[in-house]
Amino acid sequence: MGFHFTHKASIALPGHLASQVADGAVLVEFSERDAPACRMEVPVLDKILRRYPDRLRVLQADVENSPADAAAFAVGAVPTFLLFVDGVEKMRLVGYQSVDSLTASLDAALPSLR
Repeated sequence: MGFHFTHKASIALPGHLASQVADGAVLVEFSERDAPACRMEVPVLDKILRRYPDRLRVLQADVENSPADAAAFAVGAVPTFLLFVDGVEKMRLVGYQSVDSLTASLDAALPSLR
């Protein structure tokens, strides 16, 4: 199932992340608005969205606004990226990721994204 999102979305309701990653391929960035490494990820995620426009949905969860989600998914540092496929975690990356690094990790975790 493909998604046709052209922008990243914020998690709508804290504590409801599990329902938002239940279908398809979803990359979730756990971040904090004031963290320098998280701010550096903004252009990276924009490029990722352009690379996989119909195959990957990207969500952003602010750990300050969604502490229940951060705890539920054992997020201890930001930024943390989790790739879910039909609700199952397939990849976890912690720390700043360049476009090349994130693309390589996504392609390896989910070859159908290529």
